[in-house]
Amino acid sequence: MLLAAASLVGCSQQEDVIVADSSTADHDNASVVFRLSANTAEAAATRSAEDSYVHVQGTADEYRVDNARVYLFDAPTKLFVKSILLTNLTRSGSDANGNIVYEAEHVSVPQGTFDIFVTANTDRTINKQTEDEFLADIDSTTYVRGRIDDISKGIVMTNRASDNSGTVIVNRQDGNDNVVAITLERVLARIDIAKATETFPLTDNNSRQYASVTLEGHFLVNLPKYYYSYRHTAVLNSMTEPSWSINEHFGNVKDVNGYVIDPYFFKKTIDASAFTNADKYYENYFGDYSNPNVVSWTAFKPANAGETQYNTIYSLENCTLAPAQKNGYSTGVVFKARIEPYNNVYQLDAAGNLSLINDASRYPEVLYYFNYNFYDSPQALAAAIGVASVNANDIDMYQARKFEKDDNGYHCYYTYWIRHLDNYNPTNMGVMEFAIVRNNLYRILITNVSGLGYQEPVVNPDTPDEGETYLKVVLNVKPWIVRDQTNVVL
Repeated sequence: MLLAAASLVGCSQQEDVIVADSSTADHDNASVVFRLSANTAEAAATRSAEDSYVHVQGTADEYRVDNARVYLFDAPTKLFVKSILLTNLTRSGSDANGNIVYEAEHVSVPQGTFDIFVTANTDRTINKQTEDEFLADIDSTTYVRGRIDDISKGIVMTNRASDNSGTVIVNRQDGNDNVVAITLERVLARIDIAKATETFPLTDNNSRQYASVTLEGHFLVNLPKYYYSYRHTAVLNSMTEPSWSINEHFGNVKDVNGYVIDPYFFKKTIDASAFTNADKYYENYFGDYSNPNVVSWTAFKPANAGETQYNTIYSLENCTLAPAQKNGYSTGVVFKARIEPYNNVYQLDAAGNLSLINDASRYPEVLYYFNYNFYDSPQALAAAIGVASVNANDIDMYQARKFEKDDNGYHCYYTYWIRHLDNYNPTNMGVMEFAIVRNNLYRILITNVSGLGYQEPVVNPDTPDEGETYLKVVLNVKPWIVRDQTNVVL
C-alpha cells in the first residue's frame, strides 16, 4: 500500500534532483539540456533610460548560479507536470553578448508543450498543481530586508516566464538533445552612490562664494521588502489590477503606458499621505524618518579614486502609477551635508547695525540664512530682511532658513529620488519615470551642489518626485551586464 501511494504521488507531482540522466531510451520521454544565461537586461526591454552603454563588470557573487530549479507545467491545461533541481552546472563560456552561460547535464523530460518557470539560488520548493496556484505561492517569498548588503550566497534569479511559455519538447529523430535556453535575471536592482569631490563650493548669482558643503553621508528611504519572484508587467491607464496572463504580463514592458508591477503597486494610490506602511512593506519608511534612532548615515568617498569608491546597495523593485510617483512611495537617497559659512556671518552691534563676525569660534549655536548670508539671531535676520521683527518659527515666509549646530557643525539635507526613465519634461510626470526595476544598475554620481539644503531631513509624502533638488546628478541607468573575463575564479 505504501508503494502504491508513493506511485500515485509520483504520477501526479514529480520532482527530480538531477546530476546526470542517460535514460533516453524511453520513447515517452525526451532528452533535454537546460542552458542558463546569468544575465538579461537589454535596454529596450527593461526600460533603462540614459544608458551610457559602458557596461559594468559584475562581481562573481552577482552572476553566480549555484543551482536552479525548473518547473514544467502543461501549456494547454496549465497543470503541473514535473520539477527538476539542477545542481551540476558547468560554466560553458559566454554568449554573443558576453553574458555568463551555465549548462546542465541532460535530463529526461516527458514529451509535450510546456510553460517553464525557473528559479536560481534559492532552496525553496513549490508543490502546486496549477500555474495559478504556483505563482500565488512563489510570490509570497521575500528578502525580509529592504536594503541587501550581503549577496555572498548569490542573488535569487528567475526567468521571464513568457520567454519560455509554450516550449515544445519532443524525442528528436536525430538523437540529439533538446536545448532549452533560459535567460535569468536578478530579482534585485543595484544602486551605486558616489560624489565627484568631498566638498562643494556654493556661489551666488554673481559667482561669489558664500558657503561650502561637505556631503558626509547618505541614507536610502522607502526600500520595499517584498517582491514578485517572476517579473510582472502590465499596460495601465488606471489603478485596476489586471487578470494575470503568462504571455501578457510576465515579459517585456510595453512601450506605451507599460509598467513593471511590484506586490504593493495597487495599494500605492494617488493620495500618498494615506499610506501608513502598516504591514512594514517599506524599510526606512519616510514616516519613521523623524526618529533619529532609525537613521544611520553611510559615509562615502569621492569617485575620483576609482570605481571601488562607489557605495553599492542592492534593493527590490519599487514602482507606481505615474500620478502616484510621489515622495511617500518612491525610493530616494537623502544626503547629509556639513555647512561652512564663507566669511559672511553677521551680528547686530551696539548701534543696531549689522557687523561681520570675524572669528569663526564665535559663531552661535543657531545660524539664520537669508539671501546668501548668515545671521546670529532673529533680530539680525530681521534687520537684513528690513522688517521690525522675525519670529524664529516663521522664517519660511521670508525664504530664510535656520541651522542648528551640533558637535560636527551646522548641517543641511538634500533628497534625490531615483529616476528610471527620464521623459525630459520637468512639468509632466512620465510613465515609469521614477522607479527601481530589477536587474538594472542605478549609478548616482553627485557632481555639483547649487544651493543650501533644508535644515531638517523632512520628506513630504504628497510631493511629486519631479522637482528641484539643489543637486546636480549624473545618473546612468544601465543594463546590469555581466561581462565574461578570462581567469575568473568562480
